Amino acid sequence: MTLAITSALGSWSPFPDRADVRAANELACRFAAFANGMVRWFAYLNPQNDSWEEELDRCVAEGACGVKLWISLKDPDSGSLDSVPPVLRAAGERGLPVLIHTYQRTDDNLPGEVTVAEFAELARGCPDVILIAAHSGGNWRQCLGLLRDVPNTVVDLCGGYPETGMAEALVADLGADRVLYGSDALGRSFASQIIKVTFADLSREDQERILWRNSARLLGLDDADLQHADAAASALAESPSADMPEWREDHFCFCGQWPFRSNPCASSTALETALGEAGIERAFVADAAAVFAFDVLAANRAFVASASACRRLVPLAAMVPFAPNWKSILGEAAEHFAGGIIYPFLHNWCLNEPQYEPFFETCAAFGFPLWINVATGDIRFRHRGTVCRDVSATELVGFLTTAPENDYVIQGASAALVRTCLEESPRIPRIRFDLSRLSDNSTALLEVVRDFGWERLVLGTEFPFRDLRAVRYTAATLSRA
Repeated sequence: MTLAITSALGSWSPFPDRADVRAANELACRFAAFANGMVRWFAYLNPQNDSWEEELDRCVAEGACGVKLWISLKDPDSGSLDSVPPVLRAAGERGLPVLIHTYQRTDDNLPGEVTVAEFAELARGCPDVILIAAHSGGNWRQCLGLLRDVPNTVVDLCGGYPETGMAEALVADLGADRVLYGSDALGRSFASQIIKVTFADLSREDQERILWRNSARLLGLDDADLQHADAAASALAESPSADMPEWREDHFCFCGQWPFRSNPCASSTALETALGEAGIERAFVADAAAVFAFDVLAANRAFVASASACRRLVPLAAMVPFAPNWKSILGEAAEHFAGGIIYPFLHNWCLNEPQYEPFFETCAAFGFPLWINVATGDIRFRHRGTVCRDVSATELVGFLTTAPENDYVIQGASAALVRTCLEESPRIPRIRFDLSRLSDNSTALLEVVRDFGWERLVLGTEFPFRDLRAVRYTAATLSRA
């Protein structure tokens, strides 16, 4: 990465005042000057401020090459978007593209936030300005079809974990010339976002368009600009690194058909082949069909039978601590499975509630390890028919500090959750965390390794939500950063 387009959001207030916006743009301008050609910047504006045009002209004079609108597009009282078109037209008159944060959350959007459908209407009303739909709405599947007939729009891929199929779907919908790479750094790691493109089933030419050619064309960057950025990047000092283990064992993987989404390896044999191609020698695998099964005993029996001939698959039994027959499920699972998996996130129950203590004590007595799923996918863009819940640090730490001695692997924990647990429950050596969420962040992985070492981490691919190669590749890239 040798040239980046950046903006600053000041205090991150949803409706920043004039001083906040000015401070943000001053920071972006200084950063671009400091970066010696590696950074260009967009002017951050709040359309609700009467001073937006004055701020825009000042930013243009200082070198801004575009406009960024975040979550202050709607009037905070009326919800009207009437303040936005004048900003868009002014940007177009100055030859500037406008990047607009777009989201379509499963739950309510933030007060000033716009969906891709609202973005499309703004674009139709201002056909002479190029508008960029940041994040492709977050829930990108609901972006498909909305912008095909709005030629002054493009989308970017940034934000969110590197979900499979995103780039291919948007290219099929809009064409490769209307899709841009974005990093969403520093909230996301560059590597986790780049692989949305480089691991996609796209031609090399289309990947190059998305990664840089489209942006260079949009911003009028020429070969001299790019060569100058390359030279500045090559002069940078090397960053600290940490040698990563050669991960060959996966602790966060699903086989079978998920509700609401496809799986390229729906059968055990297909997953066995894919794991081999990805260089994974052993995977502790949960059955997607068992996640929401009523008859868990039958689902577990079917899964262990289907996986019996697959040497790479170590099947995990679905466990339901709140089911009246949990003892029967556990008794049978302990005979046929290497461990079990529980879903406080997807099944909407709390780990540290007293009524579940007998379940955990019995698992420990059987010597039956548990994989604990605290997040799968992105809760902001789940199917509306599901009710999930965040597993808090208080809940997880409360459980871990009192849990009976057993082996526990925590799947899907955020960087903050991993750090809090390792800081507050160090007495439990037999707890490990999959590193999928750590690989999404620019700094979290190296910080955790620096403070706690690699031994508390395991590889988790989060397949099929992610490409089987994604987490290991991203973690390796970050550890060499």
